[in-house]
Amino acid sequence: MEEFFAQLGNLLQGLLALADSGFDGVNQVLGLIIAAVFALFLMGAWRGLWGAAFGAMVVHTLVEAIRPMLDGGAFLLPDLTDGGFWLTRLALFLGYAIVIAVFFFIKTLLTGGFGRRRAHAH
Repeated sequence: MEEFFAQLGNLLQGLLALADSGFDGVNQVLGLIIAAVFALFLMGAWRGLWGAAFGAMVVHTLVEAIRPMLDGGAFLLPDLTDGGFWLTRLALFLGYAIVIAVFFFIKTLLTGGFGRRRAHAH
């Protein structure tokens, strides 16, 4: 049983390290703008957090692929067969989930939506 808890602890530490590196990737101007747009305009409720984080990660990936073209370079697709690419996307996803959650929490505090309950028609 101790081995199970040790493995679970290692898994959680790995996920936290991954989220931390993703947070560092999002904590740039591009990432903060994308996160703010998703949190303030595209996310309507807390249940949309994972979809918003996934969408923000996809937009971030597209901007990274297109940015070299804007600087006069060639369009390069990312190496989709590389495990590091997918690990970086997972880290970005977790980072966006954290930042979007913080932005959405601030939005709900400022708009008074945090304590408000919805009326249900019966």
